[in-house]
Amino acid sequence: MQLTTTVPATIDLAIIGAGPHALTLTTHLLQKRQRIRGKFLVFDPSGRWMSQWEHQFKALEIPHLRSPAVHHPDPNPFALRKFAQSRPDELFAPYDLPGTQLFEDFCQDVIRVWQLYEQVIPLAVKSIEPLRDHLRLRFCLCLQDGQEVIARRVVLATSSAQIQIPDWVNQIQTVYPQDRLCHSQTIDLRKLQLMGKRVLIVGGGLTSGHLAVGAISRGAEVHLMIRRQLSEKLFDAEPGWLGPKYLKGFFAQSDWEQRVMMIQQARNGGSMTPA
Repeated sequence: MQLTTTVPATIDLAIIGAGPHALTLTTHLLQKRQRIRGKFLVFDPSGRWMSQWEHQFKALEIPHLRSPAVHHPDPNPFALRKFAQSRPDELFAPYDLPGTQLFEDFCQDVIRVWQLYEQVIPLAVKSIEPLRDHLRLRFCLCLQDGQEVIARRVVLATSSAQIQIPDWVNQIQTVYPQDRLCHSQTIDLRKLQLMGKRVLIVGGGLTSGHLAVGAISRGAEVHLMIRRQLSEKLFDAEPGWLGPKYLKGFFAQSDWEQRVMMIQQARNGGSMTPA
């Protein structure tokens, strides 16, 4: 018998997604405004924080993060370094990149310290509709079990939930095994037997790099197909985007479409780390 999760009729803030960005937003809001506790909810079908993040990192066997130890969900930038004092071997050069297990354990500690275990509602949000009531804008969230919640504010923290499949995939008329042509988000390296197989990876980002390393270590012959020369960068974007150097201009831009363009230009396509 499946238990039904009853949610309040109205809340001040709804956060959709329970990954690292949602956790970061939550801790920073609570640090600045404690009274918001009890007035917001986080919606994620898994019912727990960091579920998708943990799965993807383990499925691709990613040993450590790309970002340095100061980038994490706690408002104190040095909290992870303090947490890792007894585990210095799990900070990797250069710039003390936290190991995957270290980061996962740290995030669970952040959730415990900030008392956030009960904040995640194990339901997906199916639709969001704007409502106007006496000039006040609200949003009606329709949940997967039919319940509705009225929220004053909504934050989408769902990452790139939509899988991008090239058009030519749908044009293939020959029947083929579905596990032979798939998207990176559906792959779990831990379950694959690839000895002697030939693998084509389309894309030149860091995910492609992890997949290539994982397939090669299992005895596969790997080919990478990318649209341009392989781009080698330590970080996803220039470090100036982590402070006022570039963010000042970004925050001054009020047009959301222009902001998206600025983000795309800053990332400039996928890249791999020197390692």
